[in-house]
Amino acid sequence: MAELPASIACLQSVIDAGALQPDEAIALQRRRLQRLDRRFHAVVALLPDAPDAPPGATGSLRGVGLAHKDLFTTAGRQPGLGHDAGRADAAVQDAPVLARLAHHGATTLASLVMAEYACGATGFNPNFPRCVNPLHAEACVGGSSSGSAVAVAAGMVYGALCTDTAGSVRMPAATCGLLGLKTTAGLLPLQGVFPLAPSLDSVGLLARNADDLRRILQAAAEPGRLHAPASHPLRLAAWLPEAGLHGAIHAAMQALASAMAMQQVDTLDAHPVLTQLSEIVLHTEAARTHHAALLDGSLPPGVEAVALPGLVLPAAWHAAALGQRGRQLRSFVEQHLAHHDILVLPALPIPIPDWAEVTPTDPAFDGRKLLALYRYMGFINYLGLPALVVPIALDARGLPISVQLVARPFHELTLLRCAEQLAAQHFRMEGPAPSRLLED
Repeated sequence: MAELPASIACLQSVIDAGALQPDEAIALQRRRLQRLDRRFHAVVALLPDAPDAPPGATGSLRGVGLAHKDLFTTAGRQPGLGHDAGRADAAVQDAPVLARLAHHGATTLASLVMAEYACGATGFNPNFPRCVNPLHAEACVGGSSSGSAVAVAAGMVYGALCTDTAGSVRMPAATCGLLGLKTTAGLLPLQGVFPLAPSLDSVGLLARNADDLRRILQAAAEPGRLHAPASHPLRLAAWLPEAGLHGAIHAAMQALASAMAMQQVDTLDAHPVLTQLSEIVLHTEAARTHHAALLDGSLPPGVEAVALPGLVLPAAWHAAALGQRGRQLRSFVEQHLAHHDILVLPALPIPIPDWAEVTPTDPAFDGRKLLALYRYMGFINYLGLPALVVPIALDARGLPISVQLVARPFHELTLLRCAEQLAAQHFRMEGPAPSRLLED
């Protein structure tokens, strides 16, 4: 077979028909990943062939190659965490969430580039060559799961697991025209995953379409944890912030809201308070995670900027922020999701900036654009809700405009149903087909 199918469903149809064996499919994907990485610089380490799937494997992902952010432990290897290339460790096993994927037949092909210690709104990392956005060479790639987004958008792999602490799955999804899912807090296990702020961390997923994302999610989650998707016509509400939303983003969201008959929410009163609470938790727990390096001055500047405030924040603030978390969640759900299945809000409030505009050392740096990347992200982590970034339109440069879909806890499948509905209504962005990206 000269060209691999573009989706997991198509790949498995080819395998079911006997035109391709699972091990042949993996070999083709491995070669494709290596070839494309020479252009896009997404890979930290290629991983060796895995042993045969364990007895009882369902095979729902047989023949599917995935690659993941380099903060998951993999068999025989400690991750590099964006700091280095990792190291061999015979005592280490796959993180439980990766073991579940392997049980369903998936093969992990590589560990992928990330912002150092998972701390950064872009993929800027001086330890590795800069990732190249497959949509536009000058456009930035959001962080911290930058290599994961590039690998999926470029067609190097069908999907990737990442982590999301303050938008680290959703920002790169938005900059690369992907579907990026931040899962409900606690849905996917965090064992074997390096932490940043454990109370905010969640495992998330990236894929090019909703069906691929669903297949990977259902393999990664324990049976019975996900609620069935809503069977009734979806009830959608949209929040378009009055200030700070670029005209192109506002117009795209307004068109979406009108076409889908969404009720518009005048204000999200709790957003500033929830953002402040999320930042208290982030700073405090990042300081605890990196306490020793903070004290001896060895922490990289970008990570230090996030962790350092946590050394001086009163412990009572952190305790209070966590103490009111349940009440804040109940209030938010009652106000915005009691009568609607999904709340739609901006992913990025501005068009995707170029690397120069969000790199602090560049003369063209614009701090406002860097801050805008995560303006509407962190409060979702504080609430622990699931959120899905979906591209809906193109801006003047032909780059994606994305929205963020938010649902009640464990309603990820309803989010994916909504994404498919938006695509059926032609609210989508057609990214570069993997076949086009294979040309050297």
